[in-house]
Amino acid sequence: MADAMQINPDKELKFRFELKKQIPTTIRLTNTGGEEMAFKVKTTAPKKYCVKPNTGLVAAGQSMVVHVIMQAQREWPTDMSSCKDKFLVQSTLSGGVADFTELFAKGKEDGVIKEAKLRVSYVQPAPPPSPVAEDEEEKGGEDGEGPSLSRMYTSKPEFEAAKVEAKAARGVMPEDTATLQRELERMRNKNDSLATDLNMALGANRADMANAARGFSFLHLLITAILAFLAGLAFAKMKQTN
Repeated sequence: MADAMQINPDKELKFRFELKKQIPTTIRLTNTGGEEMAFKVKTTAPKKYCVKPNTGLVAAGQSMVVHVIMQAQREWPTDMSSCKDKFLVQSTLSGGVADFTELFAKGKEDGVIKEAKLRVSYVQPAPPPSPVAEDEEEKGGEDGEGPSLSRMYTSKPEFEAAKVEAKAARGVMPEDTATLQRELERMRNKNDSLATDLNMALGANRADMANAARGFSFLHLLITAILAFLAGLAFAKMKQTN
């Protein structure tokens, strides 16, 4: 009898919706009777779904899995809870007939076809993995291995900027993305300002040292000249005395 074919699921076909990805699900057909049965799977949106196999035979006491694949979608549904797509699973005794078109046409006339209508429903995609705690991030991981961010950077602004970049790389973005971007830019500008101040200080220090060296050379020459002059006067007085 056609009622011998069990269909799972028998009411609703669920798809875990994601953008730009093919989404698979399955229908399991189980022949609980003692005779071979034929089946056919139809859909109201044949361009949107791929069904493999969409027709076939299930031996007595056996099962078959039908794979249903939703083609990649470019946009989110207007309403996730009200999809109008449907599937129709038909089954009947095969009676040794190989022509499915003839078999199901005759079965429909005789009223021996079992039909199950499955409504399509969308399920929200799985949530992303939980973010790494901020204190663990600064310690270098749960096991404590590896350098921490605070040890890798010598200044507080560099450390804060690196921490923000690390969160962005892991996908741990706050709700206000614009605020995060402004904070990162502020940290970078502060680092640039510190680097400029340091370079100016080093340049001024080198200039002072050079000026000091030049002043020392001039003073040394002046003292030498005075000593030489005094020595000359002393030598002249000694000659006059003699």
